[in-house]
Amino acid sequence: MAPSEGARDSSARIQIIVAVIGLLGVIATAVISNWNTIFPKPAAPAQAVAAGASPAPAQKKIERTVYSSGQLTVRGTWRCDLDVGAVDKKTGDFWWQVDSDVKRFLAPENGAVFFVMGIRDFDSLKFTELEHLEYSSQRIAAHNEPNNNLPKDTVVAYKTKQGRLGKFLVVTYGNDLAIRWITYQK
Repeated sequence: MAPSEGARDSSARIQIIVAVIGLLGVIATAVISNWNTIFPKPAAPAQAVAAGASPAPAQKKIERTVYSSGQLTVRGTWRCDLDVGAVDKKTGDFWWQVDSDVKRFLAPENGAVFFVMGIRDFDSLKFTELEHLEYSSQRIAAHNEPNNNLPKDTVVAYKTKQGRLGKFLVVTYGNDLAIRWITYQK
């Protein structure tokens, strides 16, 4: 028996619906894959430039201005002021406490605080990183032993008694402590 005319109409309708769905799928795929070509992002507005003037260069984040910097040696039992880079016996941001040939400490004073960064590249430590450290007023053991916390090439971050952030590099370590420091403006 031949299929009835109603069954043929139903079969033809299903084939047309399937073909339309397939066509819509192909169109949707083409639109999605070419979305940026069909709907480009609007161009950034041009900046006005005065006649004869050149456009301003792209803004670069500028590192904080340096308040003081240099290299100095803190003699054993002396104090160091990292705001101005001065060494004396009376006052400072830290006391280079030398108790013996072995026992030594970097002892924060007058509200200054420190954070030992470890051995790392001094110049790569930027002001923005200094702003987010957890500083401590605890003295730092720097004993003349294998587990010394301040060996040569150690970088130490600090906040001075006057509230300025900075960093120093241990250049030489011993009864005297030679450092290279940079203290930034507030």
